[in-house]
This record gives sequence, C-alpha cells and structure tokens, in this order.
Amino acid sequence: MAAQFGVARNTLRRIIQELEEEGLIESHPGRGTFVRASPLGDMAGQAEALAGSLGDGAAPDFAKRLRGASPADLMEVRVLLEPLVAELAASRATAEDIAAMETALKNSIHAKGLAEFEHWDAQLHLAIFRAARNAILLAWCEAINIVRNEPGWYRLKKRSVTPELRSTYDREHTELVAALRDRDPDLARELVRKHMLRVRDSLLPLR
Repeated sequence: MAAQFGVARNTLRRIIQELEEEGLIESHPGRGTFVRASPLGDMAGQAEALAGSLGDGAAPDFAKRLRGASPADLMEVRVLLEPLVAELAASRATAEDIAAMETALKNSIHAKGLAEFEHWDAQLHLAIFRAARNAILLAWCEAINIVRNEPGWYRLKKRSVTPELRSTYDREHTELVAALRDRDPDLARELVRKHMLRVRDSLLPLR
C-alpha cells in the first residue's frame, strides 16, 4: 500500500490506526485488517427498496425532491456520478443503445436553437444512463431531465451556452460516443468527468 499510494510506511501506519480508532476498519492478528460494515449499508438497503418500487411515476416523484436542491448541489452530484455511469455503459451498452446515442448526438449537433439542443443533449445523457442497466441511476437521470426543464435551469443555460461553448459540447459528446462505441470504460469515464466539470463551470462561474 505504501508503494501504491506513494506514502511513507509510518504515515500509512498512522492512517490505518486513525481509521481503526474511528471504527472504519478492524485488525485481527494473524488474519489481517478488514473494512468494517459501513453506515452506507443502510443507504444501500434503502436504494434496493427504491429500485424495487420504481415505476412509471418514479422520476416525477424523485424530481419533486430535487427541485429544492441548488444548481450547485445538483451539478456536484452529476460530476461525481455521471463518469461512473459512463464507465458502466461502456461495458454494458447494446448495439441498440449505441444507435440511440448516435441518433441523439446527430440531432444535438444539428439542433437549430438552444431548446432543441437541450432536448437532444438530455436524450444523449439519458441513453447513456439506460445503457448502464441500473434502475436507480436511470430514475435519477430522468428526474434530472425534468428539473433541467424548469425555467430557472433554462435561464442558466441560456445565459451560459455561447456558440463557442456549444461547439465544444458537440466535440466532447462526439468523443464520448466514440469511446462508448469502442467499449473503452476508462476513456469514457474521463471524458464525462471533464465534460461535466465544463458544464458546471459554465453554469456556475461564480460558485
């Protein structure tokens, strides 16, 4: 671990001791050191329950909860989440999924105005989430697409999306779809990370 993370052994020992004191790991002589049951386990259980209850009305209900969140909060989650979704999609996408992405990409590039571009941009991201084959993630994306149609979000987009920025988005989307088509999860994850950071910084330059 010291070699992997580039830290001194005494530093690593101190970190392990602190983690053990915080109850996050536990050591067993002769067996090793193990991660303890995480409080995230409760969240995972809730997530499974949510997945089991998802239906046609799940996204609107989820969107109601998200409407109270700030644009900064939503973008922070998108920056964290969407690169991992792209990584999953690169491994799980079917030929039909890739075709849906390519259609959305083509239509977004040829969109006449911001509203049309926004529609196809949302459809492209939705197609990537669908390709990830995870009901919880898909419900999140559908809810985000509902929220981003709110007047406040549209005003943010209208203020920030210049012709130059839209051209950059077109290029980044094209590179992303190519990475997904090539089944390259590492490249897809990194491309989405950079794209989402750009989207965040264009929407919230004074955050």
